[in-house]
Amino acid sequence: MTFNERVTNLLQMPLSPITWDSILRECDRLEQDFPHIHSAYKWTLDYRRFQVEQERGNNSAAIWHLKAAIAVMPYNGELVEDYRTLVKKEAGIHSLVLIVTSKVNEAKALRLAAQFDQADVDYMIVSGADTPSIAHPRALQVEVSDRYESTPQKVAAAFAWVYENIGANVGVLKVDDGMVLQDGAKLRASLERLASEGGYAGVSSGGTEHDRCWHWGLCLSQDLNKRVYGRPVLRPWAAGGAYYLGARALEKAILSLMRFPGLFEGEYYEDKLIGDVLVFEGEQLNDVGGYAAFGLSEAAAGVPAPVAAAPAPAAPAMTIAPPAAVNPPAPAPAPAAPASVSQKGGAVLKLSEWNSR
Repeated sequence: MTFNERVTNLLQMPLSPITWDSILRECDRLEQDFPHIHSAYKWTLDYRRFQVEQERGNNSAAIWHLKAAIAVMPYNGELVEDYRTLVKKEAGIHSLVLIVTSKVNEAKALRLAAQFDQADVDYMIVSGADTPSIAHPRALQVEVSDRYESTPQKVAAAFAWVYENIGANVGVLKVDDGMVLQDGAKLRASLERLASEGGYAGVSSGGTEHDRCWHWGLCLSQDLNKRVYGRPVLRPWAAGGAYYLGARALEKAILSLMRFPGLFEGEYYEDKLIGDVLVFEGEQLNDVGGYAAFGLSEAAAGVPAPVAAAPAPAAPAMTIAPPAAVNPPAPAPAPAAPASVSQKGGAVLKLSEWNSR
């Protein structure tokens, strides 16, 4: 059978417990047998896997395959709407603080967590999955590396976790583990106000004078510790010590990074990544003037942050894990898409003009 015939049969096969495994095996075989698969077909294989896992009730695997289909067809509005529908839920909270840390900085993260506990602020502690988990009941491990240069992926995965597991109505305050809570009441008030606005807020940072060697000595990769940052400056962004994404801005950032994973390439600074994505999405930065607007401050170098309360007892961390990897496609001629393959429509993403450089 030709490639076209096999794909047509695959798409016409009814979904049932009897055919689930057969569909998944045929998707794998097609990727093995045909080294190059045109994107007009590739997304349908990932979408078929999504349908199978959704029928099985395997939600995490279904989301993973649907995201793969979206990355292949990023201008396909119906696929994005399928994702929104699949994960849609509402939470009883309007904001969540994410302490982004690493295992090596666990003590700092736990000190800040104790301060949030005392101030009655909802938070999670985020680290990567290639190191032992943080010993705290609110610890979340995302399936990326814990090394410094993976911070953009770590932050993006944490944002997606909130959107998919807590609620699409929730905004996020991303906080570095080196921050100190100075005024819990002010933090709660600012979170309530910013949640109602839904946008992007923080301390304006960066610009054309940005230090392109700032990451040197922080990366595990010695090559990156000598590589100069190469991406353009589009506008100032919110400094990574603490910045807020309301529900509207958070969804825009998550969907853009899902649709265009190449945005991560060459990016070592998560705060600039989020700021750049939101340039394209038309979200203006609300400059709050300083971290004190959040009731926060930066810990003085060499001075431990004050401990407001004892950290909670240890508990297993949550880990986001993708399903088993499928065999990747390799190269060969691409046939035209058959009429039976639905080309779901969607508006092209409108990119904002770059600021003058």
